[in-house]
Amino acid sequence: MKRMAPLTIEERIEGPDRMVLLRGSADILCLSAIQGLFGRYSKERIRLLLVDLSATEFINSPVWAVVTLYARKKAGECRVAIVGMPDRIKGSFEMMGLHKELETYPTAEIARRELGF
Repeated sequence: MKRMAPLTIEERIEGPDRMVLLRGSADILCLSAIQGLFGRYSKERIRLLLVDLSATEFINSPVWAVVTLYARKKAGECRVAIVGMPDRIKGSFEMMGLHKELETYPTAEIARRELGF
């Protein structure tokens, strides 16, 4: 069985917008890092937050919970969208019903255009 790569997080700040690129496995071992990042975001004025999963091998439900709770708390202030979701993650995303709460787009460019940013 292939061992999944540990998670690395890259953040891009573009004025009031943020893009977070998650690379590797977003599992329980990285939960505190994700919580810290989104905790910091909740104190900032962010207009658009794109979470890029194009290089993510795995994402567990506690990590999804952090992203979803942030989107709920910041509704009306900040748009949150998932971009580049691999097929291997899409099935569990839909099975958990997250497609009803988080918008998804193939690329950041398409997300910005369709969301009007």
